[in-house]
Amino acid sequence: MMMSSMRAAAKKTQFDFRAEKYKSPSGILLNSRTVVEKKDFVSTGILSYAEGDIIEIEITDFTKFQLGDQVKLTVYSPGGVYVFDSTLVARHDGSLIVINPPSMQKHFAEKREHPRIQVLQDGRVRTLAGGGNNEEHVAETALVINNISLSGVGFTIKEEFPLIKTMHVELEMDLGTPISCTAEIMRKEPGENGVYYGARYVELLDQKANSLRAFVLKKQVENYFTRKKDEDFKRKFK
Repeated sequence: MMMSSMRAAAKKTQFDFRAEKYKSPSGILLNSRTVVEKKDFVSTGILSYAEGDIIEIEITDFTKFQLGDQVKLTVYSPGGVYVFDSTLVARHDGSLIVINPPSMQKHFAEKREHPRIQVLQDGRVRTLAGGGNNEEHVAETALVINNISLSGVGFTIKEEFPLIKTMHVELEMDLGTPISCTAEIMRKEPGENGVYYGARYVELLDQKANSLRAFVLKKQVENYFTRKKDEDFKRKFK
């Protein structure tokens, strides 16, 4: 089934693009004492990391918590006491990873809005006649996704392909599950393995938007643990 018929069959989510912000992950809540509470159990740890959608709490009682636990966090920071609910999404030796809710992200002095995650995923792009005003597909080719966020995607096309800035295209992204959307080309520049394009989402089915959020969160957790493992290895062999 063509993506044009899919868009007509389900509710669409409109994406309001805003420039992404990036600063270092340090913020006023880091290294603050943090109480983690779930049903019938309470423990205390240290908030050691917060960036994008994830927070890490270093805690000795980490084995008492299970993936999917609904928890309440109370963070005792020099900037104030913050209380919020969250969900446990990962557990590692000596630490818990929970979701950093949007309502809390503003309390961090430095943050990225819609963090962009480095990936290496396959996909396809289709152009539309008239830059998106006509549903007739006029060209199609494979692409490699280099980075992705909740607001847009960066990808590389190896061969010459008729994409220009402001053009609307249809993307099919293989992110463990197929995700299709309409996007607008925002950037075009030479890359190491072809031409690099940056695009923002214009239309994305609600169900696919949820799958995208799950993929981005999963990759944030995986990338964090990979980086942490590399840093621990470097410290041991200095």
